[in-house]
Amino acid sequence: MSSLLHEICCFLLRVTLLPCFLREVYTRRRITIVNYHDPQPEVFERHIHLFSKIYSFIDINSLTNALKTKDFSNLPPKPLLITFDDSYKGNAKLFRIIQKYRVPVVIYAVAGIVNTNRHFWFNAVPSIHTELPKLLKVSDKQRRRRLNVHFSHYDNKEYKTRQALSLHEIREFLTINGTVGSHTIFHPILNKCSDRVGFKECINSKKIIEALTGKPVLHFAYPGGSKDERTFKWLKFAGYRTARTIEPGWVTTATDPLALPNFPISDDAGINKAIVQTSGLWGIMKKSLGLTP
Repeated sequence: MSSLLHEICCFLLRVTLLPCFLREVYTRRRITIVNYHDPQPEVFERHIHLFSKIYSFIDINSLTNALKTKDFSNLPPKPLLITFDDSYKGNAKLFRIIQKYRVPVVIYAVAGIVNTNRHFWFNAVPSIHTELPKLLKVSDKQRRRRLNVHFSHYDNKEYKTRQALSLHEIREFLTINGTVGSHTIFHPILNKCSDRVGFKECINSKKIIEALTGKPVLHFAYPGGSKDERTFKWLKFAGYRTARTIEPGWVTTATDPLALPNFPISDDAGINKAIVQTSGLWGIMKKSLGLTP
C-alpha cells in the first residue's frame, strides 16, 4: 500500500474519532511507548509539535518507577515515551528538535556499530531481496555465514562511511537529557542465537555503551522483538531494569518491565498516520489481521 493510500486510510480512521477515544479515554492512565528509526527532521518535528499538544511526554525513569511501585497516579495524563531503535547517524539531526520541545528520548544503541564505520547487517541486504526475510528465520550461525557468502558482510567489517551515531553525537545527546539504552552488539535475532552468543550480545553491549558514555545502561530493546525464556535470564543477570519489545500494546501496572509493549511510528508517516499509529489503533488492526507489527 502506498504512503498516500496509508494517509487517506488514516485520515478516514481519524474522522471516526476512534484514535481520539483511545487516547483521551481508554489509555488516559496507561503509558504509550512509540519507537522511530531514522525519520527526517521535518517529519519528526511535525509529529512532536502535535504530540506536545495532546500527550504528556515522560522519561523512562518515570516509567520504571511507576512500574516498580505499581502506582501511575503521579504520572501526567496520557503519558508518552519516545524511543529510537538502532542509533542511526541521522538521529543527530533531531537533537535540536528534542531540545526545543524538551522531549525525554531513549535511543537504543547497537553497541558494536556506534562510533565505527561498521554497518547494520540488515542494510547490507537490498530491501527488495528475497534473502532478507529468510535471514530472520535461520539460526544465527547460518545468518552470519550467508551474509558473508552472498553479501560480503561480517560484523566487524569497516566500510568507507558510517551508519550510526559517533561518540561525539552520543555525548551531545546525553547533554540534552537523553537516555542511551542497549540494542545488543550487532543486532542479531536473539532467539536464533546460541546461549554463548546471546549472553554475550546482551551482557557485553551494556559494558561497551557504559564505557563510551560513562553512565549506567539500564534499559534494553530486543532486536526485531526477538526474545525467549533465555533472554529474560540474560537481561536479569546483566541488571537491566526494562526491556522494550515490538509487541503492540500499552504499559499498565501489570506490565512486565522486561516486556514493554510499544507502537512503531513509520519514519515517513504523515500527521494522520502518526496520530493513528500512536493511538494504538494501527497496531491493533495489524495484529487482528495477523500482520507483523
